[in-house]
Order: sequence, then C-alpha cells, then structure tokens
Amino acid sequence: MNTESDVLSLVGRIYDCVLQPQDWVSVLESIARSVNGINASISIQDPISRAAHFTVDWAVPTEAIRIYNEKYARLNPVMTSGWYCALDDPISAARYAGESDYFSSRFAREFLRPLGWGDALGSHLAKMSHRYGILCIFGAWSKGEFDDDALSRIRALSPHVRRAVQIAELLGTHQQVPKFEADALELLRTGVILLDGQKRIAFCNSAAQQLIDRDVGLKRRADLLHVSDGDAAISLDKAIETALLNGAGAIPENGIPLALGPSGGNGVAAWILPLKRRRKLELSRTSSPIVAIFLQEFGRQAPMAGEVFVKHFSITPAECRVLMLLVQGHTLSDAADWLGCSLPTVKSHLSHLFAKTSTKTQTQLVRLGMTALAPAQIQGATEPG
Repeated sequence: MNTESDVLSLVGRIYDCVLQPQDWVSVLESIARSVNGINASISIQDPISRAAHFTVDWAVPTEAIRIYNEKYARLNPVMTSGWYCALDDPISAARYAGESDYFSSRFAREFLRPLGWGDALGSHLAKMSHRYGILCIFGAWSKGEFDDDALSRIRALSPHVRRAVQIAELLGTHQQVPKFEADALELLRTGVILLDGQKRIAFCNSAAQQLIDRDVGLKRRADLLHVSDGDAAISLDKAIETALLNGAGAIPENGIPLALGPSGGNGVAAWILPLKRRRKLELSRTSSPIVAIFLQEFGRQAPMAGEVFVKHFSITPAECRVLMLLVQGHTLSDAADWLGCSLPTVKSHLSHLFAKTSTKTQTQLVRLGMTALAPAQIQGATEPG
C-alpha cells in the first residue's frame, strides 16, 4: 500500500464490510500486510477482568486466544493502554512499555516469542467504563518494534475501521459475525444519524436525538435534518452529496469533518461517511441507509473508570503496570520478573505510588487500587496458570 489510490481503495473496502461483514478477514489481512504485520484482530480488552473477546481476526490461532485469556491477558504490559491513549492514535507496544522491558517481559518471552510474534501495533477504537475496543497488528519477533511509517499508516486507517464497526452494529450486520458489543461502541455517547439516498433520516440513535432536543443548531423536520447556521447547512449538504455520489474513495483520510451548531454556543463536531459505494441512478430507488453522520459535542467523552483513577493520581503507565500486578496479589519480585525489569526499579515505582496516592503501605495501596482496578474476584498471590 504505497500510493494514495491504494489507501483510498482500502478505505473503500473497510466501509464495504458494513454490508459485507464476511470481508473483514481479508480487509484485516490487507491492513496487516500494509505494515508488514503477520496477523490482525479487532477485540475488546478488559483490564479489570483481565480478559479479551476477539470479534474478528486474521491469522490469530484459536489456541493462542485461549492461552492469552487463561494466563497472559492479566500480565500483558500494555493491557491498561486504553486508560492513557486517545482513540485513533496508534501505539507501538514496545515503545509504550519500553523496548527492552517489553521484549524482556515474561509475557513476551513465554507467550509471544514461541508464536513468532513481536511488537504489537494497536489503535483504540472505543472506550467504556472499564473496557476498550482495539485494532491490533503483530509484527514478527525478528522485526523488533514498528517504525513511524507503520504508525502513520494505521493512524490514517483507524478512524475508518472504528466508524465502519459502529455503523455495522447499527445496521444489525453483527448477526452474521461475532458481535462487537454495543457498549464498546459508545453509542450512547456518540450521536449517529443514517440517511437514505434521498437524504431522509433512516435512523437516529438516542444520543443524536438528545443533541437535537437540546437545540444545538440541529433540527429534525419530518424525515429531514436541518442545520440552523446557513454556512454549516451548505457545507453539510455538500458533504452528504459527496458521500452519496462518490463513495468512500472521495472522502479525506479521516472522513469529511464539519463544525455544526450555533456560533458561540455549544460546538458540535460532525463526520460524514458513506456506507456503500453506489451508482447515481441507484440512489433514487433505495430507502436503505447510504450515508452516516456522526455527531459529538466538543470535549464530551466519558472516561473509563481506570482512566479517571490514573489521571486523578497522575500515575504513569509504568507505575500502573506495577500496581495492576500488586492488585492481583503478586509480590514485588513477581512484578519485576513479569515486567522484565529489576527489583530496584519496581521498588522505585512503588515509592512513587505511595507518594502520589498518600498511602504508606502496600496493603493501603492495594486497597485503594482495588476500588477502581480490581475485578469482582481477585486472583490469588500465586502465579496464574
């Protein structure tokens, strides 16, 4: 995927998966190969219960998923990345955790290396109270970490993957493939309006209706969407026309973004995206959803519970990895072994955690951590598995 036309072609295939979900496997393969990856998946990761649900994947063995969930998910050094990373801003797991620590961790040595997997390139697709959805691509163990070019390629594609998954859930195509859980899509926080070929509203979720009801410059008159600001209305109509007539190949890499709503009031960001490429003559004959409009107020995004916790106490990712292991009942020596770092380093992180949380003992710290980071049932102090 070296040219702009290659990127646009892949973007088009991503949106085609909305109505042809069986194509996700080949699309994930193309995404992975574009960055020299050896597998790819879309999954829901839960740092609290320390488990993952893989909704669709390419070249990820079923046995690897089983072993990951049974033993290694809770020890994944980047499991809490959803608390620190923004949506559609991809990370290299090796860079995130530190290349030396990542490849020295028992997670890498015992789980990844036998599979031939190395660095993971992940882009977060959705967040909720304690889980997150993520697009993940593994490179070969021998390759080391992903480079900036790979991160840039996935940064361009991630918004389209995220929106295609959201739209597929709305249209009910998840009945043909494993369900991407609705709460992972944050549909209660993201307004979504689907239009048919005549620009009539075919679907309006509750979040979009709430925006309309609050009079943020959007109105629904019968089956038509109206924007009170004249310039914004013209821009929206042009964007919808582009999506209707030209399809995914004509949209910018991050969709067609617009600012709607009254000037000086509560701003509303909108993204206009086609659901399927169609010929112009077909548009007048269909009442099916053709275009999606995503709506969100500027600055409105409910954080994950863990995200609130780590931000409140200014806990770094490295400190969080230590705390997560302590909450699970592991010792400091266990933590050093699992994380691939020295015991003095772990003790240094512990000292910082004490200072930041105003706790004085590990018992106090773990008790505090359990308020946000613990599952319903805490694992024992022994090594899992």
